[in-house]
Amino acid sequence: MKPRILTLLMLICAAFTVSAQSYTVYSVTGTAKLAKGKQLVALSPRTELDAQSSIYIERESAVTVLDQHNNKMYSFTSAGQHKVGELVTKVEKHAKSVSKQYMSFMMKQLFSEGSQKMSHPDTYMQVTAMSYRSTSADSMLLRRIVDALQPSGKEAEQVLGDPTCELSTDLDVSFELISCESGLTVKDHAEQNMGCYVRVSNNTDQLLYVNLLNIDRQGNKYLVLPVDAAASCAHLIVPPTSTISFKSEPFIFNTGTSDEMFLLVATEEPVDFSILMSPIKAQQGKKLKLGLQRNFYHVE
Repeated sequence: MKPRILTLLMLICAAFTVSAQSYTVYSVTGTAKLAKGKQLVALSPRTELDAQSSIYIERESAVTVLDQHNNKMYSFTSAGQHKVGELVTKVEKHAKSVSKQYMSFMMKQLFSEGSQKMSHPDTYMQVTAMSYRSTSADSMLLRRIVDALQPSGKEAEQVLGDPTCELSTDLDVSFELISCESGLTVKDHAEQNMGCYVRVSNNTDQLLYVNLLNIDRQGNKYLVLPVDAAASCAHLIVPPTSTISFKSEPFIFNTGTSDEMFLLVATEEPVDFSILMSPIKAQQGKKLKLGLQRNFYHVE
């Protein structure tokens, strides 16, 4: 009898531990909602959840939560309404483990004043000193892009804008521009003043951070997805084997005829993507593993 009672108590304790597990929402890309009674309310970063919390995730959206107790990040993309505990079990093998120190850093940044401030920089913002990661990551990113191009003696921006130049990649990623009006993929031609958003596909089994750099024929640059002041990249997460639409960050093609190149840049760790606004030149040091893909558009 005692062994049976002990086993029963252990099962009850295990069930209580699972249900008592807490999670903090780190980022929401797209649309996600939290069930409160019979209502669904918008889900936002900093929200505290437990295993029994029920959340609704729209198609091509993602919710990333932090498990501070176990030092893990979980990203959910399953469309529909699910309990958090079920989602955690489903993505357990793709959970991103981090050090206790880095978890503390992420939590501190998440709740710090101004952590949600975003901008589209017109120059490199030089915010790397505020980030937990190594400040050398920025130069590593630029070096890897230069190394991905065929040597030509030209500036990297010129070579990137040449469709005949091949571009190597380390990670299997891709993107599309989607018309805000029709919801259809924009092919190689775009209309002036057309509103679009970015849809990114991560075909790897790793969580990635992404951004999209636009360069026109005159060399003008635009960073399509905004960056945050601490370069945490929480809002730029694309979970493993998923497709995410950044509908909340639309942009408009300029008036006038032009030729535009868009470069998708994906990394396995947060980087300060604003450095892409500075001249892309060869750097010293190690290379950063990147996912790269270009699309070209003629606007008229």
